[in-house]
Amino acid sequence: MTQKKYLISTAIMAGILAGAHAAEGFEPRYNLAGSLGGEIFAPPDQTGWAIGAAVTRVPVRRVTGDDGKDLTLPVPAASLAVPGLPPALQPSYGPGKITVHGDGSMTRTDVALAYLTTEQYGGGRFLFALDLPYIRKDQHIGVSGATPTLSWPVPLPAAVEAGVAGQFQAQYQDALNSQGAAATGITHGLGDAELMGGWQYVSAQWRVLTGASLILPTGKYHSDPKPDAGTGNFRTVRPALQVAYLPTPKVALGAKVSLGLNSRNQDNQLRSGNWFGVELAAGYMTPVGVLGLHALRVQQYQDDQNNPFGASRFRSTNAGAFFTTRLPLADAIMTLQYIDTTASRNAKHGSFYQLRLIKLL
Repeated sequence: MTQKKYLISTAIMAGILAGAHAAEGFEPRYNLAGSLGGEIFAPPDQTGWAIGAAVTRVPVRRVTGDDGKDLTLPVPAASLAVPGLPPALQPSYGPGKITVHGDGSMTRTDVALAYLTTEQYGGGRFLFALDLPYIRKDQHIGVSGATPTLSWPVPLPAAVEAGVAGQFQAQYQDALNSQGAAATGITHGLGDAELMGGWQYVSAQWRVLTGASLILPTGKYHSDPKPDAGTGNFRTVRPALQVAYLPTPKVALGAKVSLGLNSRNQDNQLRSGNWFGVELAAGYMTPVGVLGLHALRVQQYQDDQNNPFGASRFRSTNAGAFFTTRLPLADAIMTLQYIDTTASRNAKHGSFYQLRLIKLL
């Protein structure tokens, strides 16, 4: 019996990483780089067409679980099928866990077209926008965990038990390595398009923007664990209210609240729990442009549905700084911003670098 190749069932590993996502792949449909910059100083006479472009670079350091540390997944107890042994003599092992080590990067390029009506309605103007992103992701996944100890219902010769344990050790670790390789890869393509409509009010001291966005599943998406340009075959409605107050012409304070209302993913019937986002920003107008600080928190307030690994509620807290200035030759507004994840749960944990340009046509 010690010369046979034992058939170790690795079904316990099949699909572990494929199902171990928050329904949005640890990425809510929200700009975690921050959307409040020096534009909170925007003057009140901007109307008509505008075009915008943004490049966001996101180095991801890890993927976090419910405790904010590296994501861990349970491995259930099971019996081991050893050829030649009757069922009453088959060994078993108890429950355990594996750790997922995830890192990589994402580069996202957005092109947006917007129109702000010249006519006023209720003292403000209607705003309409379309945003199309192009995304490149590089994802590296490693899976590690101790091989469970086998328990024998009836002691067998030591050579037999040692041979089975050696085969089990090798196949168990091979299965972990294969799962990591199956989730590792590079992808690029169009992401999920966003349509936005809103109403903007501007006065000497106040800037108010309220409206809603509809995010459509235009990006490539598959249910396997490899990276995707899209976040899933579902729609998100995102109402938002943004307010900026200028106590003096050189100081601006901004706040934004958003909701993310998700439909069910039609490919796998997974539904990501709805979430809310809160952003805060403060800027100071210098002779060369606006310097400021910003922070945001995005958090699910509902559990995921049909997620094999439970509630998986997303949570991410980020903080950073921004600089906004006018480029005279291009007659455009440029914003550079940086924000870093300070705490997260069931999320990609990293940094966000963004350059964006806005030009009135």
